[in-house]
Amino acid sequence: MDAKIVRTTAAAAAAGLLVAGCSTGSGSGSDSLSGGPEKGTVRVWFMKDSIPQPAQDYLTSQFEKQHPGSTLKIEIQQWDDIVAKLQTSMASEKETPDIVEIGNTTSSTFAGIGAFADLSPIYQELGGEKLIPSFVKAGTSGGKKYALPLYGGASVIYYRKDLFEKAHVAPPETLGELVGAAQKVKAANPDKRKNFQGIYLPAADNHFMEAWIFSHGANYAKRNSDGTWKGTLDTPQAKAGFDMLQQLWKTAALGAQDSSEQGAAPWVPYNNGEVAIMSGRTFAEQNISAEMKKNTAVMAIPPVEPGGVGHSFSGGSSIGISAKSQVKSLSQDALKLIYSKEFQTRVAAQGWIPGNIAYADAVPEGMASGQLQQQIAASSVLTPSAENWAVVQGNNIPADFWAQLARGGSAGKLAKATDGKIEEVLNKK
Repeated sequence: MDAKIVRTTAAAAAAGLLVAGCSTGSGSGSDSLSGGPEKGTVRVWFMKDSIPQPAQDYLTSQFEKQHPGSTLKIEIQQWDDIVAKLQTSMASEKETPDIVEIGNTTSSTFAGIGAFADLSPIYQELGGEKLIPSFVKAGTSGGKKYALPLYGGASVIYYRKDLFEKAHVAPPETLGELVGAAQKVKAANPDKRKNFQGIYLPAADNHFMEAWIFSHGANYAKRNSDGTWKGTLDTPQAKAGFDMLQQLWKTAALGAQDSSEQGAAPWVPYNNGEVAIMSGRTFAEQNISAEMKKNTAVMAIPPVEPGGVGHSFSGGSSIGISAKSQVKSLSQDALKLIYSKEFQTRVAAQGWIPGNIAYADAVPEGMASGQLQQQIAASSVLTPSAENWAVVQGNNIPADFWAQLARGGSAGKLAKATDGKIEEVLNKK
């Protein structure tokens, strides 16, 4: 899921955010949900490997059953260059799909320039407060809700319970205890492995790095009362997270400078017995060896203070109705089916956290229970909901910051310099 987000944001940056062609005016191109014929064809763009076939079949059959004489057509899209494709198609009343899946962090860009219709009138009917809060925030602009969560993914921590027991280390309940656990297990090195480390911590895994600042109540930037953006890495909250990370890199971590490709496969050093702790999405479970899995436990990224779970980034997708759609009334009905229990539980059966987290108990039981994933999704935080955030990521500003921090750079100097870069991009008109 995170790979999708990287591709979509990079594509948005490359396209120069010329999505302004999607901006809406009056009539059929407005953000109103009303209008359109009683019969027609609703085109739905889902992304490859996102929505399982049983959910697609349910949506098509139920829509056409409810609307005799109308058709729902699902068109599967590729993630590569999808933003550029949407930029062109959503600007045209003739070419636009009616319902569109989009990467969750990219939804703020499209919401900000008026590419989607306002879903606020049906927000409660679609799930309201039960929808993944961070995704709702990302798809909101000017107080209107333009894109809502379709599905998300949970990041968790896997650890060697056998090594923890041998080292007399209790499962950590806070981020500070996680740092201590990694240090203590490394020092004990129960299996006497050469070059053994406590945790696999590649700076290239930007989203795991973000959990350390999100959990401290910080983010990359915040919106001022006048609508401008201010960088917030150079704050006590963010610096507390940086201090913990740099402690780990200095004392008990493997792979600080590993590439993005290596960082995307944390189970490799974990299966090799080189580390006792790794982070990963819940899908990483299938890559943990059978032998290692017997001695592995899972937990959420812990909070700063005991109780609950920490705040981690959740990859995934959002969905909305194109502002240029000519069948908005029919599209509303299709969207209501997408948020029905029958559709949402079919999505959950694939392993995704459904957009409505009330149905997360339908996620297949694995090492991370549906209940745990529900907690993680409800506590998730996304990157700033800024129209130009795609440019920030496309220019590798966060990635460069984390890489330099892992190399031992001054957190204060790096934070201040990066805040300036972020502000320059986010406040550019």
